[in-house]
Amino acid sequence: MLKPVSAALLSTVIAVSASADPNPQLVASVELELAEYVLHADVSNFATSTVARLYMTLTSTEDKIDPRFELMAILRNPKYK
Repeated sequence: MLKPVSAALLSTVIAVSASADPNPQLVASVELELAEYVLHADVSNFATSTVARLYMTLTSTEDKIDPRFELMAILRNPKYK
């Protein structure tokens, strides 16, 4: 009896956290970093997954000459809230 209740509670928590807005501090950081690449977008309208992808691309330590092309690809097809 405890397992079905636990599973229902866990799925509810996951659903609520998945639909939450991205962290405002993360949004501001991404928008600031995008401006360095002369890219502008209202990141606050994007889903958390898109904001996270942008952030990971911006902060990647891989030897990339210019992540601008990858950032533009993400911005062309963002997921919205």
